[in-house]
Amino acid sequence: MRVVLEAGELLFCAHHARHHAPGLADVAVHIQDETDRLLEEHGAGAR
Repeated sequence: MRVVLEAGELLFCAHHARHHAPGLADVAVHIQDETDRLLEEHGAGAR
């Protein structure tokens, strides 16, 4: 997951993105979440 902030950007693996999602949503300018692509390409075990 890519999180764009006013001061830059942060990159997270799917696990840590889910863990920090509530706080990130409060401060992010944009969130690019492509975890669905991981699930499509690699199956449900990618979570």
